[in-house]
Amino acid sequence: MPEATAPAMSLGDTIEHAKRAFALKKYEQSVEHYASALEIATKKYGEQASETADLYFAYGKALLENAITQSGVLGKQEQEDVEDSKEAANSGAFLSFSGDPDDDHPGEDVAVDLFAEAQKAAEEIDAAEEDEDEDDNDAEPEDDFNAAWEVLDLARAIYEKNQEESNEVKLKLADIYITLGDVSLETEKFDQAITDYTAGLALKTELLPLSSRQIAEAHYKLSIVLDLTSGRLGDSIVHAERALDSVEARLAELRDALSGQGLVKSEQQEPKDDVKGKGKATGPRLLGDDAVSKMTKGQMESEEKELLGLREDLALKVEELKTSPNEPTGSAPELAAKALDAELNGAGAPAASAAQSEVRDLTGLVKKKKKNPDTNGAPANGAVKRKAEDDGEDTQSEKKAKLEDSAS
Repeated sequence: MPEATAPAMSLGDTIEHAKRAFALKKYEQSVEHYASALEIATKKYGEQASETADLYFAYGKALLENAITQSGVLGKQEQEDVEDSKEAANSGAFLSFSGDPDDDHPGEDVAVDLFAEAQKAAEEIDAAEEDEDEDDNDAEPEDDFNAAWEVLDLARAIYEKNQEESNEVKLKLADIYITLGDVSLETEKFDQAITDYTAGLALKTELLPLSSRQIAEAHYKLSIVLDLTSGRLGDSIVHAERALDSVEARLAELRDALSGQGLVKSEQQEPKDDVKGKGKATGPRLLGDDAVSKMTKGQMESEEKELLGLREDLALKVEELKTSPNEPTGSAPELAAKALDAELNGAGAPAASAAQSEVRDLTGLVKKKKKNPDTNGAPANGAVKRKAEDDGEDTQSEKKAKLEDSAS
């Protein structure tokens, strides 16, 4: 008898499966479920519908998290391989293999030629990697990052067209910009990350109160990428301070709520301007999903404790940035040439030593190893100017076709 095929899941069930997998950090499964949901949604609503944009957003976030996870796994494995190779190279010609005794001769180490073994293992790894690169390029994290960028940019285009419909759509657009910034930060496209984080922060600042954790997060992410960008240390300090201000405001609101003194309120109604231009709203338009008014007393007390630790960390970060030496105004070769010139002309070793110390101290600011962004080649994502949304349906269809191929 032919095997009975399982009935196709509905759109709602598919989305629920995708959300559950995402919550459990099973991002690869989440990507598959969201891809299936998108296929159903585009047939039902069309590619430009708001319902489809929401799915593009969720799908893009799943792709991003999956790419980060895969990149971390590969990076860790590569690091372990390098460390193992270095350990073998720095050892003697014959060493004990992992210190395990021979079963036939307890207490005795077995001598193994690790140089030959390491050489053979390295050759096998190189051959396997070459075969994998040729056979399965789509599995590379960089391709996943690019796919995440394209999907998120589709959602951005739809939200941008419809942002005047409501403040909620504007907030979704802000979230898209922040997530696009995350993609660019992970792929070291720092200039594009700054552009997207700035756009997202501007919208969030317009819509949300200072006490929203979304404001603090956006300022902090922008501070991080500015810290990784040459010549932007001052701007990094500014946004780190504003993130700290937002956390302070959040703590104050939590304490007021716990003491019964009131909560931040939103301006739900658009006031009518009089002939003198008065009557403009001064409060936030939205409160966001993290609004204190939506929290229980237990949740408020728990978050207050969490924020006290976060405030301390942010304060230390601000002090660290402020006490960092000023950034050098030239490239590394130029600084080295100046130091050498000073040494040869009798300016004294202290000056050269100070210049070298200044360069070394800058590396302490970078918590994550990053290379300078490539300014000559075309980056994989956002440094390429986004096309106008009215280019026609051909561009959207081409992207959609590419995404379906990737999902399958």
